[in-house]
Amino acid sequence: MGNVSWEDAKAKSGELIAGALPFDAQSEEDFQRKDGLYVLVYCGTQLGGSLWEEPSPRIVYVGHTGNDSLRHWRNDTGISTVRRSLAAMLATALNLQAVPRSNDPEDEDRFANYKLDESSELVLTAWMREHLRIGFFDPAAGEREAWYQALLDYNAPMFVFQNNPQNSYGAQIKLYRMQLAEQAARSLA
Repeated sequence: MGNVSWEDAKAKSGELIAGALPFDAQSEEDFQRKDGLYVLVYCGTQLGGSLWEEPSPRIVYVGHTGNDSLRHWRNDTGISTVRRSLAAMLATALNLQAVPRSNDPEDEDRFANYKLDESSELVLTAWMREHLRIGFFDPAAGEREAWYQALLDYNAPMFVFQNNPQNSYGAQIKLYRMQLAEQAARSLA
């Protein structure tokens, strides 16, 4: 984990979970103003099913702050891997409908990077606002990447697929995403 110990990652994860708040105008500002890391904390029971013995808050995503991070909260699943993963896992429960990201036949990723129809986008955003919390962390200069990897290694967040070999949910989530990509392709028929 570089210069971040397992115990430090554990302690910081606990702090981030305990201090995580719902998405609001302040967190929107924090995404743009802060120069650090953020976590998405899941507070619910619909994801993971009986795989999680206790429905306790868990870090499901770690990312870098910035304007780009706001994409998860916009009603546009086509630009957010977190939203595509959530949509894939919740498609049946929330009756979400996948559609191509664009109508451009030259957009090779328009099905794989599907979006949702307008009403489904709103349903997913409402679900996220109810079940996800955000925690921010501004590591000292030069330590951001070490902390990022330490938080990945300690938490193995289910919605981070790169540099996260302990993610035991990744393969299944990718299969669910393929199913929604197929649904998006069929929506043109």
